[in-house]
Parts: sequence; C-alpha cells; structure tokens
Amino acid sequence: MGKAMTADSNRSPAAKVMDEAIDLAIEGRSPYPERAAFVDVDAPAAGHDIERAVDEGLSVVLVSSDGSTRVLKPELAAS
Repeated sequence: MGKAMTADSNRSPAAKVMDEAIDLAIEGRSPYPERAAFVDVDAPAAGHDIERAVDEGLSVVLVSSDGSTRVLKPELAAS
C-alpha cells in the first residue's frame, strides 16, 4: 500500500488531473474538452507544451501545483 501512495505522490499534478478527466469521461461527465493537452504550469517546458498543443488545435488544460485548472480553448488562444 505504501508503494502505491509513493508512486502516486511522484506523479505530476497534470497527470493526476488527466487521470481524473479520463475517469469522468468514461462516466460521461468530464468538465474538460475531448481533445486537450494537460500541462503543468510550473514545468520548465510548459511554454513549449502549450505552443505545440495550440499548433495542433488542442485545448490546453493548465494545471497548477495545487491541482487547480484553467482551460484554454484553441479559438481563444489564437487571438
């Protein structure tokens, strides 16, 4: 049991939110766009990850270290 908790605590906030989003999507109630990139705002490559997602027409779910999120949709990000 301790191993599973340690493994989960080592996962990034974005990975945890993405897993939750998948579970909610399976139940038909995800609050996130169907095609989205989940990005840790504090990650060194966050800017690059956001740029790549926007170039691919994906929504971006920005995930803070506390697990809070903000969704950027491609049509808004392109402005």
